[in-house]
Amino acid sequence: MDAVMSSATSSADKMWFLQFLRGVACLIIVYVHWLSFLRTPGVVNGIVYQSELPPYSEPSIVTTIAVAMNTSLPFDFREMFFGLGLFFLISGFIIPLSLEKSTKINYLIRRIARILPTAIACTVLTAIVIIIARFIDGNTVMPFSLKTVLSNALLIRDLKGAAYVDTAIWTLEVEVHFYLICFAISFFAGQKKAIVITALALIFLGVSILTAGTDPLLIAYNLQLKLIAMNGCFMVLMFIGMSLYNFHVGNWSVRKTAAVVVALLLINHYTLRNYYSADFAVMYVNHLYAVLIFLVFFLLGDRLPYSKVMDKIANISYPLYLLHGALGYVVFYAMYKSTSVVWLSVIVTCLLVYSLTLLVHFTIELPSTPMGKKAAAFVDRARARRFQRAA
Repeated sequence: MDAVMSSATSSADKMWFLQFLRGVACLIIVYVHWLSFLRTPGVVNGIVYQSELPPYSEPSIVTTIAVAMNTSLPFDFREMFFGLGLFFLISGFIIPLSLEKSTKINYLIRRIARILPTAIACTVLTAIVIIIARFIDGNTVMPFSLKTVLSNALLIRDLKGAAYVDTAIWTLEVEVHFYLICFAISFFAGQKKAIVITALALIFLGVSILTAGTDPLLIAYNLQLKLIAMNGCFMVLMFIGMSLYNFHVGNWSVRKTAAVVVALLLINHYTLRNYYSADFAVMYVNHLYAVLIFLVFFLLGDRLPYSKVMDKIANISYPLYLLHGALGYVVFYAMYKSTSVVWLSVIVTCLLVYSLTLLVHFTIELPSTPMGKKAAAFVDRARARRFQRAA
């Protein structure tokens, strides 16, 4: 996910909680992905375009951890839904701040520069690793076209109806749509208006209802409606983050914020129920957990102790999120096929994923932020000169 905060010392101390939660969310998602993968790695054969693994036995420590997590908690905690919920809440809180710090065009350019270069780099790396692993396995058939890779890298895969290179990209597609919505409503300060935020959430709810419609027109556009409804299932969490930001900066009172957040949570419940009918209950309750934890840390503010380790994890969370999944699984596949040793395969995979994460972070992610600021400033200056000449 898009890492917006830079460090605890570079912004107000009260914003450190966002950086801390970003690190926590990233660790949770990496943990649950790999715990699930090491239990049944064969289920991702088709997803990562690889042939089946040789005989594989689940490591006993993985079984122990999974059983302990499933039996020790008194509630149905699903790390994936919880971690993603935190990520979306963080984005919703941060984007209004980004909007207020610059002009609208400036905001859009900086957002694109922030998210796109890293997404392109990680998608290309993942595609290369997948192709190399297939070649090592004796498969010379390309698993996807260049057009598919570009659709994934440019975060327009969902709009093009293309296959995934890495399924993790869907969360970034939702983020991009949120950026564009914020850009559009910022022309009338909609990000500060409760009625606008609530109305947008209700539109997503309405679309989720239409996905079950039997009218020929609804059936004809069912895929498009489902795409919008799916976005709504998670974008409502971003609206909750946006609402809490409005309270944070004094735009809204406690009563107004509470009313909007409760309304948005109810809308999220019914949107999830309409779109994810089978899993909506467990998804929703973990969204509630995410909101609760976010609120706790939000209220802690500057009382939350600084952690250098969590700060560093949060700083690399964006490329780590994109590289730990499909790319990591493929490296594990290749190693296990050649060694049949689980822990050696895990260690090599971790080292490679971590190394590539640092490579992308230092060569792509960090430079792209100041480059985006420079590009945005250049556009602002050009627009100012044009207006001066017109005057």
